[in-house]
Amino acid sequence: MRSRFLPDIVQLTPTSYATYRQCAREFWNQHVLAVPASDFSASGDSGLLAHAMLRFIHASGNCQDRAHVRDVLAAHGSDEPYMRGVVERHASRCPREADADAHEVDRARFHRGPPMFMATARIDAIWLHDGLLDARDYKTGSKWHDRLIDDPRARVQAWILQRDAIRRGLRLRLRYEYLSPEVDDDPEPWEPDRDDLDAVERELRDAVAHMRTAENWTGVADESLCRRCSFRSICRDSAARGAPSWPVLIGSGEAEDR
Repeated sequence: MRSRFLPDIVQLTPTSYATYRQCAREFWNQHVLAVPASDFSASGDSGLLAHAMLRFIHASGNCQDRAHVRDVLAAHGSDEPYMRGVVERHASRCPREADADAHEVDRARFHRGPPMFMATARIDAIWLHDGLLDARDYKTGSKWHDRLIDDPRARVQAWILQRDAIRRGLRLRLRYEYLSPEVDDDPEPWEPDRDDLDAVERELRDAVAHMRTAENWTGVADESLCRRCSFRSICRDSAARGAPSWPVLIGSGEAEDR
C-alpha cells in the first residue's frame, strides 16, 4: 500500500536522493508525503544569497574584477566581509578563460525503465574549456565527503550531465566549491568514466525499484543525524526527540509557535 503513494514516474534530485540514502523515513516524510517540517532547522538564506550574487557577478562581468564585484555587491546591499570572502574564494577557482559559460542551469534526464524515474538538478555553473564540460556546485555549508564519487548528490548530478558531455564531445568534470571559510579544501574534482556512470545508473535503478516494493520506510535512528532532521519530533524512529514547533491556533484565533 505504501508504494502506491509514489507517482508513476519517481522524481529524484541530488538532495532528495541524498536524503533517501541517509534516512528513508525522512525521504518518505519530505519527498513522498510532503509533510510540513515539524522542527526548525538552520536557515539557508546566506547560501541562497551567495549563489545569487555569483550569478549576478558572472552575468554582467568578471569575478576577478574587484571593482565590478564591489559594484554588484553594493547594488544588492551585500558588500560586507562574508560575501566578499565568498566571491574571493570562488574567484581563485574560476576558469580564467572559457569558450562558453552558463549559470543556474536546470537539467533533467529520464530513465525509461523499468523502473521509470526522472532525475533533475540545478547546476550552479557550467564552463566549457579545454575539452571539458566543467560543472560546479557552490557549497556554503559543511563538507561531508572527501571524494565526490562517495557523495550521492554528485552521483545524481554526474548521471544527469553525462548526456550533455557526450553530445558536445567533451569530458565531464564535476567540482564542488566550498566557499565558507570553515572549509579548507574542496574534494578533488571528479571526472567520471563510463564505468562510473553505468554503476550510478544501476544504483539509481535499484534504489527506485526498492522504493516500489518498500513496506516500511524506517528511520536511521542515529542521534547525530536525527538532531538535524526537520521531522525529529514526529518520527517514530527518531533518536533525538523533541516538541514539534508547528504553529497552533489558540482560543483567540491567533497563531503562536509551540
